[in-house]
Amino acid sequence: MNKLPLYITLLLFTLSGCGSSSNIREYEVAREDEKVLTSDLLRDQFEAVPFRWEVPKDWVAAQNDQFSAFAWTTGPSDASARITVSDLPGTAGVEPQFVRWRGQLQLPETDPAEMMKDVETLTLKGLTGQWITIKSDTETILGMIASYKDKLWVFKYRSSNSTAEVQRAAFRSFCESLNVE
Repeated sequence: MNKLPLYITLLLFTLSGCGSSSNIREYEVAREDEKVLTSDLLRDQFEAVPFRWEVPKDWVAAQNDQFSAFAWTTGPSDASARITVSDLPGTAGVEPQFVRWRGQLQLPETDPAEMMKDVETLTLKGLTGQWITIKSDTETILGMIASYKDKLWVFKYRSSNSTAEVQRAAFRSFCESLNVE
């Protein structure tokens, strides 16, 4: 059997292509680099946060970082505090977050079970939160992590020890105001 006609047919199909030439379309999308996503804008645009809360009047909305959905600052300008709200997959676990925070304050490693003895359970409206205070010689992290559906919601406060002493009640009140919608 002669395979030459088959090769010629394949060659013709290859050279002829699939039909008429295709048009290449270009799209130009406006950049949003200059847009600062604030807490209210995110909530209004995406409704992704299933909570409402009461933000203390002296907190000022701040620019979010790569991890936070909401951010504020408070306290004196030379020792201000940063407060953030972010979410993680539920599989991230509460304990590893508290261990990570200890590392951020450059505290020595500790037995996680011992550290978890310092965690207080807060009963909130529609869920519970795990509250912890982590303190180094110079800085304090106050935090609450609440599990809701398939996410961990992380509420974190970080400042100098002196600012934390003044702002502790306000941050705790903020966390306790959390209400599932």
